[in-house]
Amino acid sequence: MKPLIGIIGQSDHPRNRLFLDRTHVENVAAAGGVPAVFNADSSPEEVLEHVDGILLIEGPDVHPHFYGEDPSSSIKYVDVERDELEIELVKRAVEKGIPVFGVCRGMQVINVALGGTLYQDINEIPKAIKHDWELKLIGPSQRVHGVRIKMNSRLYEILKDELNVEGTNEVHVRVNSFHHQAVKRVGEGIRPVAYAVDGLIEAIEGTGEYEGFILGVQWQPEYLPEMRRLYEAFVMAAANYRARKMELEEIEIEARVREKLEGDIREEQGESHRSSETSDSLHDTSQT
Repeated sequence: MKPLIGIIGQSDHPRNRLFLDRTHVENVAAAGGVPAVFNADSSPEEVLEHVDGILLIEGPDVHPHFYGEDPSSSIKYVDVERDELEIELVKRAVEKGIPVFGVCRGMQVINVALGGTLYQDINEIPKAIKHDWELKLIGPSQRVHGVRIKMNSRLYEILKDELNVEGTNEVHVRVNSFHHQAVKRVGEGIRPVAYAVDGLIEAIEGTGEYEGFILGVQWQPEYLPEMRRLYEAFVMAAANYRARKMELEEIEIEARVREKLEGDIREEQGESHRSSETSDSLHDTSQT
């Protein structure tokens, strides 16, 4: 059975709608997964009970409350209900070893969920290059700036067959990265593995502290052909998680069945022993 990939859609509150870029759905399906879209009022327990991987996509700013700050005037719009769900999903998924892949805002959610902080706006950073491009004006596939990917990273291992390696420690690629916020302090159990020329973190991944697949990129991989490898690696990790989960469930079922059979045998032996004692007692009485 194919792995089920949970995606949290964006709520359109005034129109009572749920929406997302279908390119994510198409990439998950093309990689061999089954996409399932959830809304922000879903229960974390119910989501994690069914899915084999969590895909966190673009959306509004993460409310600064979740990393201990008040909102500055640069905050654009927020969805606190979605923040609460996605942050809880990341925390629980990491504990369970469920693969997590974050795109754009999704990368920032991963970082905040694991104790990190964000720049509420990149204008806080001296000499920052332009990151906050107007997506509606330039289109989602334009490679607006370069990033340096560390070669000792899972991100590089996933993409290396698609990349043109020019150095010994880092590889440079151009990406479609559109954002006005960025990772500031990195959370626990993750590390930065790609940077823009101004030093802003453009990708993070899990370290050995956490079991499983944890990856976040600041750009929009769903629109870049070579980045489809990220969806493939994510869905493969979800398939492996599903296989392990099913194996553990089978072992648990077998243990319960064995325990029941052993209990039934003990009960039968006990009844047989009691019947034997009763028979002996009747035999002795008849001789008296």
